[in-house]
Amino acid sequence: MEVKVSVALLAEDKFEVTTSVPGVKIYVDKKKDTGTPAGPNPLELFLSALGSCIGVYAKNYLVRHAIAFKKLKIQANAVLSEEHPIRLANIKALIDTDADLQGKKDVFLKFVHNCPVHNTILNTEGIEIQLAE
Repeated sequence: MEVKVSVALLAEDKFEVTTSVPGVKIYVDKKKDTGTPAGPNPLELFLSALGSCIGVYAKNYLVRHAIAFKKLKIQANAVLSEEHPIRLANIKALIDTDADLQGKKDVFLKFVHNCPVHNTILNTEGIEIQLAE
């Protein structure tokens, strides 16, 4: 399965992301000191992808094992590195749920670690960036 998005500059630092789902668009906007951004900045969107992926896996585990829950929230945060190459560092994801895991915490976390975004971060050796011809 190929995963594909298209990102187009609209104005200043505002980009429109078109997804593979017809009509679904996301707006990314580098925050400015003035004005209201049209969406998350690229780093926030990156952490959103990680948190959402972890959330999907956490929900799937709880549902599959018939573990009742009303609350499932993932807080993802990081710091911008001060050294080169500039990147997010100390990435942390905290799962907040009222699910009673009854001694299954380690198994739950092991399952959630299988989220493809998490695995991509850990296992990607490089990203190919090219100019369109």
